[in-house]
Amino acid sequence: MSNATMPEPRSAQDEEIDRHPSIEPWLRVSFLALVPLILAFYLAREWQPYLFVAGGLLLVASAVMLVRQERRKSASDRA
Repeated sequence: MSNATMPEPRSAQDEEIDRHPSIEPWLRVSFLALVPLILAFYLAREWQPYLFVAGGLLLVASAVMLVRQERRKSASDRA
């Protein structure tokens, strides 16, 4: 459990990400979700349900990633 008075040290990976800004990971997953959704319109009809489910799951995963990122940021701001 983390101590409210002493924040946990940041990992080297987090510091590396801060030094080299790039596209957010959750945004990458959101863009990746567009691929099966677009393919669903061009491929055979029997593939459409699977592609829509894959696209929907990727969108849900990106939303979860965004919420977790924002909670982590707000927790580090409070500390």
